Amino acid sequence: MRTTYRAHITKIGNSKGVRLPKELVLSLNSSEVTLEKTENGILIKPATEIPPLKDWAALFSKADKSTEAEFKDWDVTLNDGFDDKDI
Repeated sequence: MRTTYRAHITKIGNSKGVRLPKELVLSLNSSEVTLEKTENGILIKPATEIPPLKDWAALFSKADKSTEAEFKDWDVTLNDGFDDKDI
């Protein structure tokens, strides 16, 4: 399979788009992609699937629960003299 393709930017409604070659799309194994602007151009990669809501509790239980020092700085803002009514 080739690794470099050339494509035209085409008008799609009020937007612009690029058609991806079929063999490239099939190699993604995904129907959605993410676009990332980099210093070298635009990176197109398969989108990671969002797990079903029923699995979220298990995922959150595996999350890092350590307290980082940078979050303790937020406590200082509690005594900065501003109230919601001052904003």
